Amino acid sequence: MLDPGPLAVVAAALLIGSILNSMVGFGFALVTVPLMAVAVGPKDAVVLSAMYGLLSNGGVAVRHRSDVEVPVARRLFLGSLAGMPAGLVVLVVVPAAPLQVAISVTVLVAVVVLARGWVLPDPHPAVDVGAGLCSGALNTSVGVSGPPVIMDLHGRGTPKGPFRATAAAYFTASGVVALALFGVAGRLEPGLAVSAALALPAWPVGAVLGEQVHRRFPDERFRSLVLVLLALTALVTLGAALAG
Repeated sequence: MLDPGPLAVVAAALLIGSILNSMVGFGFALVTVPLMAVAVGPKDAVVLSAMYGLLSNGGVAVRHRSDVEVPVARRLFLGSLAGMPAGLVVLVVVPAAPLQVAISVTVLVAVVVLARGWVLPDPHPAVDVGAGLCSGALNTSVGVSGPPVIMDLHGRGTPKGPFRATAAAYFTASGVVALALFGVAGRLEPGLAVSAALALPAWPVGAVLGEQVHRRFPDERFRSLVLVLLALTALVTLGAALAG
């Protein structure tokens, strides 16, 4: 079980991630993994974020299930099934310090992708599967699976509501498989589960706040805030990894 200090960091990361996820349907792992890595190390951070992400994404997907673009979510999920085993090998084999650097670099690349507005133009079904494959590999290795999915959905011109619901539905389905793989690999330790339960109250608080802000916060201003926040968390994690 975590000491109070690291546990508070995990709870704060969960709160911020839940707020972002409720607002737009992505950003949860981009915030939680690098922040939690500072408190518990990168390998446990990936697993903790997957636990919490399943709850956060599942809540969004259930509340907005009528907006889910099911065929797109299904193709993304099928692609992720091929990518997740490869990512798990990376998580198990690669030492903690290089993995923490990889998490930070992945988040910074995601910030550049979002800031530049890069998309996958006019995606057809095979592109959805490919985006899912890349997302799955990232999911079980560095815990940051959003960028390929975000690029895919933006390329389709998906409106804000269906974008949030479809992304959340995909992340929920792939999160179930990721946790099963972590269990098979022996990464779901009892102490980690206890720590996850102690920080859990931060999740519903973030979900409620995110829903409120979603209705009131201008999209463009929020987008800039998210990019700054993601860059800062990645830089903090990178600094901690290099200092260690």
